[in-house]
Amino acid sequence: MGINRLKKIYNIFKTFFKKNLETNLNKYDTYDAYIKHQKVKTTDQNRIHKWQNDEWEIKYSGFREIFSRNDKYIKNNNNAICLGSRTGQEVKALQDLGLNGIGVDLVAFPPYTDEGDIHNLKYDDSSFDFIFTNIMDHSLNPKIFILEMERVCIIQGIIIVHLQLGENIDRYTENIIHNPKSIISLFNKCKLLESKPINNLHDKMNWECIFERVI
Repeated sequence: MGINRLKKIYNIFKTFFKKNLETNLNKYDTYDAYIKHQKVKTTDQNRIHKWQNDEWEIKYSGFREIFSRNDKYIKNNNNAICLGSRTGQEVKALQDLGLNGIGVDLVAFPPYTDEGDIHNLKYDDSSFDFIFTNIMDHSLNPKIFILEMERVCIIQGIIIVHLQLGENIDRYTENIIHNPKSIISLFNKCKLLESKPINNLHDKMNWECIFERVI
């Protein structure tokens, strides 16, 4: 998807979203302004030092627990992608479980995370059989984000989405999700396998949705 097409879709969807989901689609004059704003957090050297040092093992253990409790959805898969993976603890956790895992974020953090845009993934259709993300609240346009996840996921592939419901936000939050149904309803090529509250060890995500691509 070319950048001009992406910007056109961005404008089309400015008024798309349903109740129970507050978005910042009208906050930015351009899509580039959104990218620039999000990169402020991702390039913050103090945050990076914390992610790669003090918080590394905590987050790694948290992701191992998430993937272990969902082993039945993961064990038969091979190619995984984590969207919004920052320094890559979730990618390392999947690799240690035997998957070929890669990550994507606005800033690359080798060896686990490549530079990329969740609204405009550089991968071919049906490239992955497992997808994980916990940054739906950082997506400027959840509909396009979900379209991209469904596009790169194979038929019978699994998508796990972690959500933070409610008002607990920071200056990089782009949408506030009050009801998981507002996100679930945006999936058109998947069937919902599970939707349930969670209590992660390492973050404030409090809801988990698990999908299988069927179309």
